[in-house]
Amino acid sequence: MPDEPVLREQAREAIRSGKLPSRHSDRLFGVPGSGGPCALCGKPLPHDEMEIQLQFNRSDGTPALDQYHLHHGCYAAWEFERTKDGASGQERLSI
Repeated sequence: MPDEPVLREQAREAIRSGKLPSRHSDRLFGVPGSGGPCALCGKPLPHDEMEIQLQFNRSDGTPALDQYHLHHGCYAAWEFERTKDGASGQERLSI
């Protein structure tokens, strides 16, 4: 997996381009790896590792969900970048 500065740059670009949302997810799950690609780095999510699954309600009123699957490190980079002051138009998340 790429190092943190690389992941954070990828996260900034994914948010800027709309590839990943800039708002807080409506639901978050830790689930077994799906084997599919990570929404941030594109590398496979191994079946023997946990992944983060983000779910977002659609804003257009349709009952479907937008879902994103990420490695733990990729999720951390996305979360950090989206909560930076001014990045998402929301207050910074305090943990």
